[in-house]
Amino acid sequence: MSILIRYWQDRSIRFKLNSIFLLIILISILALSLWGSRAYSTFSENQADANTLQMIHQVESNVDLYIRHLEDVLSYISEDASSSQFLRMATVSGPLTGDNSQITKMMTMYAMRNKEVTGIMLVNQKGSYVSYEMDRITQDSLTEEDWYQDAIKAPGETLIISNPIGRNVATSQNYSSYDVLSLVHAVQDPQSHEILGVVLMDLRMDMLKSIFENLKLGKSGFMYILDYQDQILYAPTNNIVYRIQSDMLHNGQQGSFTQTIKDQRYRILYNDSNTNNWKFIGVIPNDDYEKVVKDIQLYTLIVTIITLALAVFLSTYFTGTLIRPIRKLMSLMTNVKNGELKQRFVPKSKDEIGQLGNSFNHMLEEINNLINLVYVEQKKKREAELQVLQAQIKPHFLYNTLDTIQWMAQEYEADDIIEIIGALTNLFRIGLNKGYEWIPIRDEVKHAESYMIIQMSRYMDKLDIQFDISEELYRYFVLKLILQPLIENAIYHGIKARTGKGTITITAERHMDMIYFRIKDDGAGIPPEKLEDLNQILRGEKQRSDQYGIGLFNVNERIQLTYGMAYGLQIFSELGKGTTIEVRHPLIQVVKKTG
Repeated sequence: MSILIRYWQDRSIRFKLNSIFLLIILISILALSLWGSRAYSTFSENQADANTLQMIHQVESNVDLYIRHLEDVLSYISEDASSSQFLRMATVSGPLTGDNSQITKMMTMYAMRNKEVTGIMLVNQKGSYVSYEMDRITQDSLTEEDWYQDAIKAPGETLIISNPIGRNVATSQNYSSYDVLSLVHAVQDPQSHEILGVVLMDLRMDMLKSIFENLKLGKSGFMYILDYQDQILYAPTNNIVYRIQSDMLHNGQQGSFTQTIKDQRYRILYNDSNTNNWKFIGVIPNDDYEKVVKDIQLYTLIVTIITLALAVFLSTYFTGTLIRPIRKLMSLMTNVKNGELKQRFVPKSKDEIGQLGNSFNHMLEEINNLINLVYVEQKKKREAELQVLQAQIKPHFLYNTLDTIQWMAQEYEADDIIEIIGALTNLFRIGLNKGYEWIPIRDEVKHAESYMIIQMSRYMDKLDIQFDISEELYRYFVLKLILQPLIENAIYHGIKARTGKGTITITAERHMDMIYFRIKDDGAGIPPEKLEDLNQILRGEKQRSDQYGIGLFNVNERIQLTYGMAYGLQIFSELGKGTTIEVRHPLIQVVKKTG
């Protein structure tokens, strides 16, 4: 095994890419052959079930729509003024012998507009009736008929009766009861809700045939309907319908199952109609599913063979296009290793290799810039050391002068002057820090407090300040003079611009290996556009313009130059509510006293 691993590791990238590419293709082919067919078979069956159920829903909607239309016709007939007059005034059992031409004309009109209508009959409570193409067979009252009684027991509903056998009603048209549907509807008085009579309408099954004749489920499937008593309402002519297990159709309002009939498996899907309690059933032979799957398997085999052949050719070609620029880049790296820093890669594309080449060029430019930068920084460092030495002479002289003034103020017992000069002396003493760049947080806070003593003498009624820094943080070190410029910024740009007395709060907390200082004021706040502009400058995304001062940015620049861009300042502000400046500083426990 180790020999094979070593052999593989020593091969070229081109060989590895070709091998991996072909291996992936082979695995894909096996997966497609062994698992794909089964998965597609299941998917195809589920998809076909979904399509069939959708067609069933569509047919159901069409049937329901037509039935509702005919229900409206029944309502129009029963609510007509002449019908209402007939229902209230007729008093004899049998056909109305008076003037009923208006009702007959109305029934004839609706029948002519709806060709499926074969007869209409309006019967009142006394058994009198007016009809179109329908008549009573015997002298028995029509009010004793089952369809009449069922209608008055369900007022407000339109009942649908399939295969109306044994009625005391005959029609002038010759058709079997198996070829007709009957709709019955009880007529109520709109005020008292009293049952006035029943309207009956017969429909030819041609209506359902016209809906189903263009319907095709799969290649040889069909659809049929059962009524609420599980009697076949409509079905095409075949012997499959009567062999389907009807008890399987009651496992919910919608479902599907598979049944074997005459050694052939059929997929049976059903859905119950909420409108008329009919059940719509679709039947599709399983051969329709299996043929599709076999065709897909054949096409898959052909496609995989062609794909494998193309993969061998294309993998060889494309791996060559990838390897050539990599080899060129390797050659340039070898030259750089030998000290030739002017080498450059010329990318011909913007892909990963092109980006790698650009990064290589950028690296060489950075190396050259760093070489120049080291030289320039060394020169600037020497100049800065001289400037620091010169700058320390003046603060020492000023410090000694202030000490003399404080001594003289003590002679005159000027306590206010003594306090301010003492604070100013501490300010300069801590600021000098013997030339060291880092000071303990304790001294940094004391420096800020000394500055605030001086400012409080000027803004006593305008300003209040609070320090909330745990003493356990006092032993850590920070760059000196980072709090005082930020407090000064909060006074002049926050508190001074607000109405009434303001408060500045200085807090610090440790998180992991970092210390967070927050200088918060409840001053005027910063407009959103200016706030975004300031933060972009602090992040180094744009240059500082002359409209901004240098104190805030000087602190940020000193921290970032010393510790990197992950540290520094960030401003949070809301106009009219105040500003918070957050300082991110690394956790420093001990510093070398090297200045």
